[in-house]
Order: sequence, then structure tokens, then C-alpha cells
Amino acid sequence: MITQKILVVDDEENVCHSIKKVLSRRGYDVSQALTVESAVELIKEMTFDLVITDMMIPGTSGLELLQIIRDHYPELEVIMITGYASIESAVKATKLGASAYLPKPFTPDELTKITESTLADKVVKARKKEIARPIPETEQLTDDIIDVDMPFSAREVARSTSKEYVEALTHSDVPLAKKVAEKAYCFLGQRECRKLVLDGKECAGECPILKKEKARAKSGATVRRLSNDLIDVDLPFNLSEVERITGTDYINCLTRSDMPLAGLYGRDFSAKHTVLVVDDEPIVCHSVRKILSKQSCAVEEAFDVDAALQKMKIRTYDLVLLDLKMPKRSGMEVLKSIRTQWPDLPVIMVTGHGTIETAIEATKLGAFNFLPKPFTPTELTTVAVEALAA
Repeated sequence: MITQKILVVDDEENVCHSIKKVLSRRGYDVSQALTVESAVELIKEMTFDLVITDMMIPGTSGLELLQIIRDHYPELEVIMITGYASIESAVKATKLGASAYLPKPFTPDELTKITESTLADKVVKARKKEIARPIPETEQLTDDIIDVDMPFSAREVARSTSKEYVEALTHSDVPLAKKVAEKAYCFLGQRECRKLVLDGKECAGECPILKKEKARAKSGATVRRLSNDLIDVDLPFNLSEVERITGTDYINCLTRSDMPLAGLYGRDFSAKHTVLVVDDEPIVCHSVRKILSKQSCAVEEAFDVDAALQKMKIRTYDLVLLDLKMPKRSGMEVLKSIRTQWPDLPVIMVTGHGTIETAIEATKLGAFNFLPKPFTPTELTTVAVEALAA
């Protein structure tokens, strides 16, 4: 059995010795470093399976070491330890890529358990990565001879040319030019382009396709809904159809009476962002709306998870604030659904029952941040602005 190697980084020498003593008894090969600089040098010289680093290290911090490891040694697992545990630092470490977060003081059993769990996860991830390894295109071809007077296998020819070349070959042994290259990558437009193939060269000046896209974006088209749902039985028009004529703000104010609420009309006219607050407490939703409306945000409310998901299907949002404790389904379950259907939509989890463990779990599931209740207007504004700018 190959001994797994662990690097412990802490400016307190007695902490390094204690961790080394515990893990060495478990059969691990443990090295130690008192500074980030010496840790980086050891990582360059030796191969490690795991780094256990303190968060608060004089000079270059443990978080900075974590960033260095993620940038240059992504396969290396990191456990963050700290004597100043908080939800904020746990979220920050997890977002930077820490595999685990362990508050001090911890017992030998806690240290051993989290080390074994992290290294076991590392093995599982390596296996999944190997299984998911794409098969080279040349290996996807057969060893069949192309033709009697061309005694080479398809795979053999592809190694010297390309898979597309082989697929375009006919019995004349001459490739059909149009089939070989229907599109080519254009560096000017930064995309696959058919025009480049036809003209044999990139366009002069600005890419015409890119130019059209910019003009369309500049025109400020407001249609966002793709739903064909009818507004009401006695108003047989779908949402997108009405929005094209009236605008987004009019649609936002429609009620079952088919008439917009006059007090709300024009509310979102100057809004730069759309935010959905999902919380079963109306007072929380109203407070968030009041705070974020000052940041040019049009805020909508949903007191039920099903209603929230339905809203997201008919409208595009820039940010979602989601309560952890919701009737029917937990916020974590809803977060998973959002990540599956809208992977790029930032979600901030809010809760009155915040713990470091739930904050880490939410972050690993893809939450942008985790905000404990009660929060101040400044705290909410700071987190929301960061999410909208991401």
C-alpha cells in the first residue's frame, strides 16, 4: 500500500507537531511548514495528497495558500483549520475550493475522521475523472480498410489527418471538400463560422455577426418571457405577445383582473436588475424589497417554493434570495433544482438557523453566499451587489 502524504501548515509549531503525531499513528507520511512560503517550496519539491493549513498565518494567509494551490495544483485536496471559525470564513474557504473546514480546538478523532473522509473523496473523484475521460476521436474510428487501392485503416489515416477528413472520404479516395470543413473557428468573432470557410479568410474590421449582436443588445429589447401561457381565459394572449407591445413593467403589474395595478406601474422602469425573494415570512420579503429597491433592483416575492419555481420559468432573474427553511421542500432541495435548471443564476441562502455546516453544504451545492438572519441593510446590500456583479 502506498503511504499517503500530508503537509501541515501552521505558524504554531506545537499545532503542527500535534497533528503530525495524530496522523502518523494512522500511517500517514506527514511533513510540516510554519509559513506559506516554505509550504509552497515543499509542494514544488514533493508530491502531496492533502494539505492541512491554518487560516490565520502571519504574512501570507492560509486563504492565499489555498488560492495558490487551486491555481497551480488543482488535484491537491485542502483542509482549512481555524481558531476563529465563522460562517463567513467557512463560505469563503469553501468557495475558494477547500475540501473541508475544521474549527479549533478539535479532537484527534475529529481530525482523523475528516482526513480519512477527504482522502477517500479524492480517490472517488479521481475514478470518476478517469471514467469520464473522453475517447480520442481517432480511437472512435474502426480499423477497416478504406478501399482496395488505399490499403490503410480509417484510424491510421485519421492520426495523420483528422477524423473529419476520413469521414469525408469517398470511394474515389478524395475527400468532399464541403464536408471536411463546414465551419471553422474565427478568432475575430471568437466562434465557429461558416463564412470563414466559404471566403477562405476572416472578415476585415469588426465581425459582422458580433456587430449585429451588439446592436441588438444596445436596442434594449425587454422581452424576456418565452412562455406561451395565456394570461387569462377572457384575455387569450400569451405573456410574451403582450410584453412585446406593452413592455416588461406592464406585465409585472398585471393581476387576475387583467388590469395593471396603477400604484405599481412604472416601478421597475429604471431597475437594472431583477431579484426574486423566496421566503414564507412576508415581513422578510418586504424588508428585502425595500432595501434592494435602493440598489436599482426590481424585487418580486414568492412565499411558496412551487410558486417561486413557476415564476422562474416565465421570467429571467438576475439574483435569487432563498430561505433555508421552507414549507413543502427545504431550501437545499430548491437550490439543487435551481442549479440544475439555471446553473448560472446566483443564489444567496438566508436563514435564521445558520450553522457552519449548513453554510458549507449550501456553498458546495452552488450557493453564491450564505446570509444568517437577522441581517442589516448594509450586510444584505453588500452581498447582493457582489452577487449581481459576479
